[in-house]
Amino acid sequence: METTQLREELRRISDEILKPGDFHDQLAPAITDYVTLLSKIVKINNNDELNRKHVQSEMGQAIGTFWAAQCVREVLRTQRFVRSLYLAIKEKLNQKSGPVRVMYAGTGPFAALALPVMMHFSPAEVQFTLLEINEQTYNLLHEVLDAFDLNPFVSKCEIADATVYQVDNSNIDIVISETMNRALIKEPQVAIMLNFARQLPLDTIFIPEEINVGLSTQHKSGTKPELIKHLMEFNTSLRQKLVDDTIGFNWEFDEVIVESDIEKGEQLYLSTEIKVYKDNFLGFNDCSLNILERIKTDKLDPKKLKFKYVLKETPGFIVY
Repeated sequence: METTQLREELRRISDEILKPGDFHDQLAPAITDYVTLLSKIVKINNNDELNRKHVQSEMGQAIGTFWAAQCVREVLRTQRFVRSLYLAIKEKLNQKSGPVRVMYAGTGPFAALALPVMMHFSPAEVQFTLLEINEQTYNLLHEVLDAFDLNPFVSKCEIADATVYQVDNSNIDIVISETMNRALIKEPQVAIMLNFARQLPLDTIFIPEEINVGLSTQHKSGTKPELIKHLMEFNTSLRQKLVDDTIGFNWEFDEVIVESDIEKGEQLYLSTEIKVYKDNFLGFNDCSLNILERIKTDKLDPKKLKFKYVLKETPGFIVY
């Protein structure tokens, strides 16, 4: 397909993704068409070990090229993040004369959250800094940008570890990163957001806006979990507290004590709810980010548990 055809198809898909409402008949087909369109541009061999290999960052694992490419297939996840970015750019354009400057950390091979948004603005209105740690993924990203002729929207594109990346200046308006797993385990989402929070102004918009991880129980498989206690609400308030209290990158989270009437042997889970931005939410089973994470408590007294989030090579909650 020629560039003009590619962009026309991307614009059509974008229009469907950005329609209001939680769901409509053309949303899932549009996401399927989006995946098909992207796969016409780059071929990712799922049998190639290099495409499946994860990259270790300072504080979390960046998933391999093949796995990163799969994320766009999740209908509600893609819709809510794309729509949130679009709304945030519109909001910033109402506050300033362009361009709105977006830091997109962890683009994957497609920069899939940015492409549909680019169809609704001009390069004079929005400029992106694109960061990707995986060289294999980074090379494919350039193929995608070239195919759609979207390089005018990109002020900078770098291979970088976003957990320790230093910005050139603080004129970034929006930070978007979707480098997370359920319950904020394994991947560097938290470290990336904290790194930029310590360098950028308070009025910078962060997407996702809030990530809530709670201790939950589930009485029947498939049913909505019952929250026992919030363990972490990762939002502007917590980010700023951590920035104020931390020297360098030694992020230290508070311990959370949970006293309850949980019976020994009852299965406990970490549940994840995400406020992507404004009215765009992802809740239980909306996508893989909201799947319950089982906790091993068989050797512990369930009536008094302590939880602490740790940022190291493998981030996540420790329970004791």
